[in-house]
Amino acid sequence: MSYLSGVSRQQRMLLPDSVEDYVGADNPVRVVDAFVEGLDLPALGFELKPQGTPGAPAYEPKALLKLYVYGYLNRIRSSRELEKATRRNLEVIWLLGQLMPEHWTINAFRREHRARFKTVFRQFNLICGNLGLFGKELVAIDGTFLKAVNNPQRNFTRAKVEKMLEEIDRRTNEYLEALETADREAAAQSMAGPCEEPKAASLRSKLATMEKKRSECHALLEAMEKTPTAQVSLTDPDSRLLEKQTDRTVGYNAQIAVDAAHHLIVTEEVTQEPTDVRLLAPMATAAKEALGVEQIKVVADAGYYSHRQVRMCEEQAIEAYVPSIPQAPAGEGAYPKECFHYDAERDLYRCPQGRVLTRHADTIKQSGRYHVCYSAAACRDCPVRKQCTRGAYRKITVHEDQPLIDQVQSRLRQHPKMQRERGSIVEHAFGTLKFWQGYRSFLARGLEMVRAEFSLSCLAYNLRRALNVVGVSALLAALQKPILAAA
Repeated sequence: MSYLSGVSRQQRMLLPDSVEDYVGADNPVRVVDAFVEGLDLPALGFELKPQGTPGAPAYEPKALLKLYVYGYLNRIRSSRELEKATRRNLEVIWLLGQLMPEHWTINAFRREHRARFKTVFRQFNLICGNLGLFGKELVAIDGTFLKAVNNPQRNFTRAKVEKMLEEIDRRTNEYLEALETADREAAAQSMAGPCEEPKAASLRSKLATMEKKRSECHALLEAMEKTPTAQVSLTDPDSRLLEKQTDRTVGYNAQIAVDAAHHLIVTEEVTQEPTDVRLLAPMATAAKEALGVEQIKVVADAGYYSHRQVRMCEEQAIEAYVPSIPQAPAGEGAYPKECFHYDAERDLYRCPQGRVLTRHADTIKQSGRYHVCYSAAACRDCPVRKQCTRGAYRKITVHEDQPLIDQVQSRLRQHPKMQRERGSIVEHAFGTLKFWQGYRSFLARGLEMVRAEFSLSCLAYNLRRALNVVGVSALLAALQKPILAAA
């Protein structure tokens, strides 16, 4: 049987005369080059080294920014891997003009300009806006936990440290009892002394170790008092333990708002928030400002629901579609709160049996002020009391923004497909980020650094989406025109 044979490594070949011939006209690397070349880096906050500065010549920021954008577009995030690409990847060799920066130079550029990558992401979104790729009508919001450079064993919460202290106390008591027993045995056998007995010396060493660990635990507790997360992470101090159902991650809560038209990311953020409940209004407002519109529709899952957040959205002309978390039914569930009629003029509720529940007091919870209405006398001889409540009387607790809450829930009932659309819009983006780009964890440490990473990743996602939607030629043509800010 014969096989295909390769060319001998000693064979002389006539290669193209220039590197330009290795990169086709429709190669996406040309879009990366044109995009970065069109940026006004000083206006975006990038510091340029002035002419005549003493020392060795520095790499131009545009070259290193091109390298990062290309790398994230092609799933190359490590500075060491980017360094290798400058030596063996023909597209990178063309992009950088055969420059070959070392990995520490590449990494230092990202560290020094970590606060600027979000502005670069916004600049590309302006180009997408000029191409009409944003529908500017509906935005879906979602978040995910991304792992930090911090082993869970090096993350400490108050509960974890207190459990460690309990274990230290238990073991200390065991060692003290064992040492006392060893001293008695040594005295009974008329040995030279308990301090010279090997077993006693070992126990004293263990006790010293326990005291050292106790001091470390107390130091951790003191440090927790000074941190906004009430946690201490030793490798990445800004990371924290995040829990959602069965998901436990030491990392960060990454958020995106995605436009429904072409599933482009409108805005992104990385936070230390343990849940999404306080992030609806900030993300929706940021998306509205980024799109430059007067009003917008926003959809999110129940994890974002908060009376206060919904009210803040309404005040900003943001139409929110967020389902509330269902409450446990009262009694046998035959008479939900919706069955009770509110009389605004008399400020009371009338139950399905026609009985009156008057307002007695207000209570303040984390989500706002609530009105409490009940009537023990009205419920005392009610024939359906067991079906209505488990207690002696039915109590109606109503948020002060209940009319607005009812309006939001009514809006959801009128648009039952909205939640299904949410999944197809925003989960598409996260699926691409995680499964195609492999973005499940951060490489850098610290909140500002991981924000820079995430901005680069979202930029790469939008760049790939734009390439898929309009193609290389249309993007190159758009990049030849001035970037117009959102209206």
